[in-house]
Amino acid sequence: MQSSSKPTIVLITHERPKSPDTASDHLGALGYHLEWVCPAKGDSLPAIEKHHVGAIVYGGQYAATETRRYPFMAQEVDWVSQYLATGRPFLGICSGAQVMAVALGAELHPSPDGLSEIGYYTLDPTPDGLSVFPKRMMVAHWHFLGFTLPDSVTLLATSGYFPNQAIRYAENAFGFQFHPELSMEQHEQWLEHNIDMTTIPGAQDVFTQRQLADVYHTPMKEWFIGFLEKWIKGAVPF
Repeated sequence: MQSSSKPTIVLITHERPKSPDTASDHLGALGYHLEWVCPAKGDSLPAIEKHHVGAIVYGGQYAATETRRYPFMAQEVDWVSQYLATGRPFLGICSGAQVMAVALGAELHPSPDGLSEIGYYTLDPTPDGLSVFPKRMMVAHWHFLGFTLPDSVTLLATSGYFPNQAIRYAENAFGFQFHPELSMEQHEQWLEHNIDMTTIPGAQDVFTQRQLADVYHTPMKEWFIGFLEKWIKGAVPF
C-alpha cells in the first residue's frame, strides 16, 4: 500500500504505457512517486489526497465530449474539475489538454479545413506565453481535434492549423495540445502502429517526421524538462 507521506504525481493515461515518456521518466528521477491510472482499462480515479502534489493527463484516442460512448471520460472530466479547484500543479497533454478545456467549459471541434497536426509543427508563443515559451519552437503533435478557449484561461501559444495550442488556468494548471513528453522510442512506435494516420490531410509522412524529429526532438525535450522542474514546484513564471 502506498504511503500517504510520499509526494505523489497522478498520471492518467488512456492506454497502458509501452515505453517511458519524458514526463514520467524525469519526475520519477526527481524522486516523486508515480501513480498510474488508466480509466479506459477499468482503473478507478483516486480520491484526491494531500500527498497528491501534481497530476498529468496524457493524450489518447477518446474525445472528452464522447461521454455517452465512453462513460469513463465523464468521470475523468469531473475528476480534473475537482483537481483544478485544488490549485495544485496540473498538466494536460494533447487530449489531456482537451479534457482540461472541457472541464472549464470549452467545446471540441475539428479543423475548419479538415486538417490534422501529425508530425512536427511550429508553436508560436503569445505575449502572455513568452515566460513559458521564450521563442518559436518546433514541437511534436498527433491530433485532429482542437478546443475553444474558455473564458477563465490565458492563451500561451498558437499554431497555423489549431490556434489554441497552450493554455494556463490560474497559476499552476497548463494544457498543451502538443506532445512535449514524447520520447523518440514512442514516436517510432506511433509511426509503426498508426502509419495510416500519416496519410490524412495535414499530416506529415513518415520520412518527414523522422527527419524533423532528428533536428527538433532534443531542443523540445530540453525545454520540457526545464518546464517540468518549475511546474511541479508551482514556479512557472507569468
